[in-house]
Amino acid sequence: MSESVKMVEELLKLPQKLCKTCGMCCKIAIFKGELSYEEVKKLANSTTDEISQIDGARDFLSVFVPLDSIEDAKKINKSFVENILKTTKNSNISFFTCKFLDDNNRCKIHEDRPLFCRMYPIPHEKTIYFDDCGFKEKGIENWDKIKQILTDLENKKNS
Repeated sequence: MSESVKMVEELLKLPQKLCKTCGMCCKIAIFKGELSYEEVKKLANSTTDEISQIDGARDFLSVFVPLDSIEDAKKINKSFVENILKTTKNSNISFFTCKFLDDNNRCKIHEDRPLFCRMYPIPHEKTIYFDDCGFKEKGIENWDKIKQILTDLENKKNS
């Protein structure tokens, strides 16, 4: 494995100690691609799409349930919802909440949570962090480093 790949793999992992255990990422979430509940359900029931996308949709729906409205999502975190709405082209986007979050913002299935919960958040240009998220600064910093690695690799390839 190349050194660059190892570096990117490490940069994609954010230290769990940065989490402030506010539960916000569990209280309000969107499915990657900013799909509506109906679109996520259709993907989960699909047999023609890429299997990893189908499995991802199924896993997501096994943990998250749709909120009734965008207004309900705004009651949880208005700033996050407005940031999402500014960046999406999908006017039918659905917001979700975890059905395994307890009253103290603790995960009831923490030891058995799905991989996507374990990996969240992933540093990426499309990742929208909550304003006070403990991962925000490091996630943005790591994404900048990943972009630089990719640029350097592209430059080497073209030289």
